[in-house]
Amino acid sequence: MSKAALAGIRVLDLCDHRGEMAGRVLADLGAEVICVEPPDGSKSRLRGPFNTAGESLWWATFALGKKSVALDLASPEGRDDFLDLIATADVCLESFLPGVLENLELDYDRLAERNPRLIVASITPFGQDGPRASDASTDLTLEASGGLIGMQGDTDRPPIPVGFPQASLHAGVQAAADVLIALYARETLGTGQHLDVSAQSAVVWTLMNATGWPSVVGVNPPGFCDTRHLPRATPVEGMRPPRLFECKDGHATFGVHLPGVGERTMAGAIEWLRVAHPDLVDGELLDVDWTRWMSLVLDGTIPVDVYNRAFDTVADAFQRCNKTELLALAVEKKLLIAPVLNTEDLFRDEQLLSRDFWQDVGGISFAGPFAKLSKTPISYRGPAPKLDADRAILESKDPMPVERFAGRASGKRALAGLKVADFAWVGVGPIMSKALADHGADVIHIESSQRLDVLRTIGPFKDRQPGPNRSHFFNNFNTNKKSIDLNFKDPSDLEFARRIADWADVIVESFVPGNMAKYGLDYETLAKKNPQLVMMSTCMRGQTGPHSSYGGFGNQGAALAGLFSITGWPDRAPVGPWGAYTDFIAPRFGVAAILAALHHRTVTGEGQYIDLSQIEAGIQFMGPLISASDELRVQNPGMDSLYCCPHGVYTADDGMSFVAIAVENDIQWQSLARVLGFGDEEAGWGFQERVTHKEKIDAAVTSWISNKSAQAGESTLLADGVPAHQVLWPTQLYEDPQLVHRNFFQELDHPEIGMAHYDGHVTKFSSTPPILSTAGPVLGQHSEEIRKRFADDAVKARSG
Repeated sequence: MSKAALAGIRVLDLCDHRGEMAGRVLADLGAEVICVEPPDGSKSRLRGPFNTAGESLWWATFALGKKSVALDLASPEGRDDFLDLIATADVCLESFLPGVLENLELDYDRLAERNPRLIVASITPFGQDGPRASDASTDLTLEASGGLIGMQGDTDRPPIPVGFPQASLHAGVQAAADVLIALYARETLGTGQHLDVSAQSAVVWTLMNATGWPSVVGVNPPGFCDTRHLPRATPVEGMRPPRLFECKDGHATFGVHLPGVGERTMAGAIEWLRVAHPDLVDGELLDVDWTRWMSLVLDGTIPVDVYNRAFDTVADAFQRCNKTELLALAVEKKLLIAPVLNTEDLFRDEQLLSRDFWQDVGGISFAGPFAKLSKTPISYRGPAPKLDADRAILESKDPMPVERFAGRASGKRALAGLKVADFAWVGVGPIMSKALADHGADVIHIESSQRLDVLRTIGPFKDRQPGPNRSHFFNNFNTNKKSIDLNFKDPSDLEFARRIADWADVIVESFVPGNMAKYGLDYETLAKKNPQLVMMSTCMRGQTGPHSSYGGFGNQGAALAGLFSITGWPDRAPVGPWGAYTDFIAPRFGVAAILAALHHRTVTGEGQYIDLSQIEAGIQFMGPLISASDELRVQNPGMDSLYCCPHGVYTADDGMSFVAIAVENDIQWQSLARVLGFGDEEAGWGFQERVTHKEKIDAAVTSWISNKSAQAGESTLLADGVPAHQVLWPTQLYEDPQLVHRNFFQELDHPEIGMAHYDGHVTKFSSTPPILSTAGPVLGQHSEEIRKRFADDAVKARSG
């Protein structure tokens, strides 16, 4: 039996629904995760959805593989038992509001006195301190405060959330990844530290390139935010904007609006029409060079009406196909087409079935591993625990052995000395290697002027002037890296790439499966020379299976992972999450997997290969909706929530600003009811009664907020303890007092675009903080330096 990556690591998990995902990720990777619950059990045990037996599928999902010990932390006996456990632990996870553990005399300083090697991760809505730290919040209001909600939805209605809470999941996976970075640092420093994780900051990191617009252009992204009441912007007046296409059994995305790959998709679709649906396509459409349609439409060579006719003709053809047929077409022709899969579709998906993705644990079907690790595969060791099922753990009180952590040096960055070869491009892979670089790893980004990274061709560009070195998008995802320009068609350059690969401790790559092998850069080849190598391959659908060659981006990922199907209005087609959404889910899981593999290497000296499918990672953010698919169909829920009522985004007095309001308990409802002028009877409504009277409540909230500014409405509600937050646009994020307090946006210089602001870090590390030193590099900026470095190393090796 394979050994788990985190075997021997003990984690105490005090989290509620705001942070439970962190412990789940660590449990998946093999840590012993012990839920420390109150005597009457975690509130998550009562959180829906429920199966037909009345069991919480939320608890079943997020406590999978964990253990349970019940303790009353407010009692002297419970506190003493907990401190005894702390002495045996490597990690403690908690999601109490700031100050709660301090009042119990269980704050980080006191825990560190008992176990100085302990890593404590505090997962809170806004962080441990600052002007918003104590504000009431829910996932909806956090997604508003982080800017995500403002980017989603139809322009003629209020913006809309994803149909399952996302903020806590982003914060939880980020916390797990950062805990593993801190554990790696502990092997060097010998001591633990405190991690302060902000869910709001985690949400900001889902905005793709939106935060760059205010910094380098001075405005919000066109067609969204404060211009959402206007028609969606297009490059040429009259051009059909992007939209979802109907098919026989649902909907599908058609990605033609990206330079290069999108143009090839349009060309491939027209060729498909010529062969499969000749009755739909005429000679004029067939005579156009669709591989260059963007530039040809812009210069007038292709009239707008011809483009629109082609766009509509493809839409007509889609209506003749079902989702399975369109997915097969996308795989065969390498087109950016993605059917919008729901939970029923996911369980039938040929690719997921071929990879044995679905896991049955205790009679419940769960989404499978977020990544495949070759030497330490993720396995689910048991179902969610019964309350206090593992009380015997309290009898084992051996403290952590000091000699296990003989610190070798102090004052280093967390990942100082780690060598990383970054062969990835676009989003997921570069964000992973950026995280390693920000924590001090030496990251060489291998790219080519012969085939530009797509992000170098997408804005926002400084002063709206395009250029391969002027994209804030690229610079934001590649901080602290060095760039070398190599042409793999040149034998000498390819050989140099292999030398970089042999040098590396970690390789990150995002080629289509099989491409690295063509260049002799596959794991099997490289590991023969370097068996300690940890290599991460990330692609849309994984390295194996009939759809492994499917190429796409995070918006296709959201469609294929089910997230698109739960984002939209009940009376309309789904709108899906903002942008390349799974590009901001997969990297957090990827960093956790890399660091878990590095931990295993530290213990055993053994490297390994990691296969991360962005779709499989994205499905994790469907949470218990996967396991509840037989009892519950959540499709286009609009503003409806399983956990809150009211739950919505309401329009303020100017018609262009919005406030997210969500009530998740009876006390909050009583406060809101008083504000709205409801009587005692209405104020006494429980959750189910509020759901029954949802339309009446929504009408009252809509009327109340419509006479106030967004800021005034938010302030009034927060003063009464009602979770509320103005929906922030990217320009407003820069002025948000909490993000300013955390110094989230940081200014860096760049050789070509000068000074600009870049997204900072979700987590504050007390001992080894990540640092933004340099913006993303100019293409090939360090080529000469890197070549000289390797030449000097070769000379030293020969002389030695």
